[in-house]
Amino acid sequence: MPLNHQDAEGASIDVLVMRARGAGEIKKGQIWFLMGGPGESIASYAYPLEVWAQRHTEWDYYAVEHRGAGASSPLTCPGSADGSAECAADLLSQWGEAGLAMFNPTQAAHDVAAWMHRVGGEGRRFLYGVSYGTYLAQRFAFLYPDMLDGLILDGVVPAGPDNGLYPIDVYDQNANHLVLDILQRCDADPTCGGRMQTYGADSLAVLDDTYARIDGAGLCADLNPLISRAALRQKLAELGRNWWGRMVLPALLYRINRCSADDVEIIKALFAEEDEPEEAEVYPLFSYNLDTHIITSELIGGLSLDQAQAFSDIAYASPDETLDQYIARDRIGWPIYPLDAATHQWPATDSPMLLLNGDMDPQTPVQFARFAKSHYPGDRQYLVELPTANHGTLMMTLLQGIDVNAVDTCAGRLLFDFVADPDTPPDTGCTDLMIRPDFSGASDQAREAARRFFRTTSVWD
Repeated sequence: MPLNHQDAEGASIDVLVMRARGAGEIKKGQIWFLMGGPGESIASYAYPLEVWAQRHTEWDYYAVEHRGAGASSPLTCPGSADGSAECAADLLSQWGEAGLAMFNPTQAAHDVAAWMHRVGGEGRRFLYGVSYGTYLAQRFAFLYPDMLDGLILDGVVPAGPDNGLYPIDVYDQNANHLVLDILQRCDADPTCGGRMQTYGADSLAVLDDTYARIDGAGLCADLNPLISRAALRQKLAELGRNWWGRMVLPALLYRINRCSADDVEIIKALFAEEDEPEEAEVYPLFSYNLDTHIITSELIGGLSLDQAQAFSDIAYASPDETLDQYIARDRIGWPIYPLDAATHQWPATDSPMLLLNGDMDPQTPVQFARFAKSHYPGDRQYLVELPTANHGTLMMTLLQGIDVNAVDTCAGRLLFDFVADPDTPPDTGCTDLMIRPDFSGASDQAREAARRFFRTTSVWD
């Protein structure tokens, strides 16, 4: 691909596409997939696309690797740490200021269009994006309104700011809201609430007291040097956004306060810094540099570094992503590229559209999807809110009695209903069959959560 699509004879880059051909002889068209991040690799689509090609055989499936990530001319700086000032200088040396600026959503949308032109084909063409991929998909729809027969946005990132705030401006705040919601759900469960009342009037009181004890070095002796306020707020945010992790989140607070010998070993393992895995992949599965590059340029800007820091300092839970991105922009001095005419523009289209969002999604909360839906009021533009679902509903809206390896989820059924007949609202009956998070610890999924995070068979004991 051209590095700059407005300069086709200039420098070029590599852009990977992955394809799985539907096994059927009769085809309805193509479904194209965009990954999130920014910076996530399409590698996670390899297995699902293969499964769908055998089960939904009337479609061909394509996934485009974002420029700067994975195998698409990744932004790497081998001699320095990703995201550092030295890395930024290295990238500027490799690409030049103008060249580095081309690693942006508009140029990535042109890459997708160029691939679609190259592939050609008959039938309908749909574009699916997840998380940041929804932001890119909307950029594509703005630039190429006539190339699609429909758009699927999963975990919706608004194309433009809302009341002056950009999507990553509220990232840390959203994580905090979700963890407080999880604690309320724990209190509503007799088992979970009863356990937490061992150490406080309710779950929030337990969390407040835990932070007070951290601040006063009052945790049990084995945990005192291990758990700081920042470590706990980040761990709670990490668990909260994970479909399995949220089921052990209240139990973590319970175990910190109980502090038995078994609890200490579990907590130490949970908070331990993992060793860097040996390089086993052909290319990285996430580009922190591309993530920082795009976020600092166009996905933050409604707050200040001081405001981001002030929130993290008082948060119950925060991944500190908002804070880290403002640090990258304002302290590290990451090179910011100039915005183009398509940036933050909403596509004006009545084309069919399916917006999918979980109502327990901290990365792209359901309010984002509702805001986006206000820009897409068409009769064939549908918003489906999936109860208790987290981020990336296509993979994680698990159904009762369906093996996870089947890649048969509620959101998946909605997607295939939509592409089969975009003129009819999709059947949302599968939401009644979705597995809900269990905070009691009694269900199979809660025991699996305990195994994954505590290496035990019970979240509590």
